[in-house]
Amino acid sequence: MTFLKLVPFFFFVLLSPDICAQPVPAAKPAIATTTTTTTTKQSTESPSSEESLHELLVTIKETEKERAALSEQLKRTSDPAGVQQIQEQLESLNQRLLDLKNSFEEMVTGGLSLATLTRKSEEAPFDWQKELEKIVRPLLDELKQLTEQPRKIEQLKSEQMVQEDRLQLADTAIAKLEKALSQTTVSSVKRALKELLNQWQEQRENAENRLQRINTQLQRLSTPSDELGEEFVARLQKFASGRGLNLVLALSGFVLIYVALMGLGRIISRLPSRKHEPGTRRLARAVALLLRALTVILASLIAMLILYVRGDWLLLGLMILLMIGLTWGLQKSLPRYIREIRLLLNMGGVREGERILYNGIPWRIASLNLFSTLYNPLLHGGLLRLPIDRLVDLQSRPYSPEESWFPSQESDIVILEGDIYGKVLLQTPEIVQIQIIGATTTFSIADYLGKNPRNLSRDGFAIPIIFKLDYQHQEVILTDIVPTLRAYLEEQLAQQSFHPHLTGLLVEFNEATNSSLNLLIVGVFTGAGAEDYWSIHRFLHRTILSACNHYNWVISFDQLTVHLPPTQQSLLPLVNNPT
Repeated sequence: MTFLKLVPFFFFVLLSPDICAQPVPAAKPAIATTTTTTTTKQSTESPSSEESLHELLVTIKETEKERAALSEQLKRTSDPAGVQQIQEQLESLNQRLLDLKNSFEEMVTGGLSLATLTRKSEEAPFDWQKELEKIVRPLLDELKQLTEQPRKIEQLKSEQMVQEDRLQLADTAIAKLEKALSQTTVSSVKRALKELLNQWQEQRENAENRLQRINTQLQRLSTPSDELGEEFVARLQKFASGRGLNLVLALSGFVLIYVALMGLGRIISRLPSRKHEPGTRRLARAVALLLRALTVILASLIAMLILYVRGDWLLLGLMILLMIGLTWGLQKSLPRYIREIRLLLNMGGVREGERILYNGIPWRIASLNLFSTLYNPLLHGGLLRLPIDRLVDLQSRPYSPEESWFPSQESDIVILEGDIYGKVLLQTPEIVQIQIIGATTTFSIADYLGKNPRNLSRDGFAIPIIFKLDYQHQEVILTDIVPTLRAYLEEQLAQQSFHPHLTGLLVEFNEATNSSLNLLIVGVFTGAGAEDYWSIHRFLHRTILSACNHYNWVISFDQLTVHLPPTQQSLLPLVNNPT
């Protein structure tokens, strides 16, 4: 799929106006540059008449005579300082003569030069970096060729500004020297000024010649082709029959090998029975993972082989760079990939069929794969598909069949922290909706679990009450009041609609405090009576008060109705076995 991303790039290259312009020579003569970047008006004139050619030939002959004279002077000079000075002048003349000859040649041929045929490439010393450069050099050469013309135009424009600036500076200096020469009467000063004037005139002539060459090249590169449409069609046909065809063949080979090997892997994966032992299943996972890796490698090699046979070094180089980048990235993240591979082989901290805690909810790991499946039977839509990297840092464990997967189910009656009583309408991996006093309230999973839900419907519930009597009943509270109150409550409970849900009733003396004698009354009911929770709660209080009125029991002035404290939950087993 990576090569599909390159298709827009190649079409962009073909549609670029710079690509469809006239071809550029492979190399140009060296052009001197300076750091001066003063912006001046660009000259658009490029004289190429016979007069200009004649002037160039005259200048070339004069330069050759001057070089010959300096050579004779060099032979006659014995002073080392003078020899060095003459050699420097000779080097400058040789460079000037070469530039003049190139200017003459390019003005006649329209910017072409024999220097392009004699240019030699520099040989680099042998090392592994240079060898790697040779491998990707065809790719870089093609990319360089695609952008050669705009780069050359920009380079020529920069050089044009430099030469125009030099020409302007030379004109200014020559004007000042001529003015100073006209005002000077001393012969020695005149000779020095004339010599300096000749040097500046020489530099001006060099700058003017180079500027003519640059203008000629810019005019040639900037002139649009008369056959632009035909050239574009020809390039498009060339791409379709060349690199475009290579790209299609490489992609087809990759897809064909990938689909074929993946289909073979699926056939192999269906052969083993699901009833095989864990060791066999682990081996099958390892084989499937190895086959998948080999599939990608072989498909990539086939695509590279197609590009190699077709001789398309640009696409082959891009693919090699892509493979190197992927290998480098794999090297940095190799430890994490190893952990993921262990998970896929069911040998890591998370294993198939075990219980895991994810986002505060317990899940059963139904399957481990690149996208693993987690399942919770008590949640609506309780099926999650997670990428394998989400499970790398988690830990699973075997579970018991009696373990609960969630504190509640839909239609259960629950009490949340703070005596929030309601019926569960919907519970998903994200939210829990509860009907509270006729209205629907939505809690996030974290908020719901954070309120410590107490499920009244699952295993039943108990309603504990502490009732306080006055100390005047101290002598009869154990022998008379406790059994009488128990009998009275049983008689009244038998007449209620929720009596079938009653599983136990406890009436016991609890404790003696400074101001009262406390009785403990606990009614235990099945989960089917959860919807009558508050009705039962009110009934017990009302019935106890009725018993006090009926038997003239005096209630303590600080009587408070409270729920059974957590420290007294150990008394609940006495409900089923009062003795």
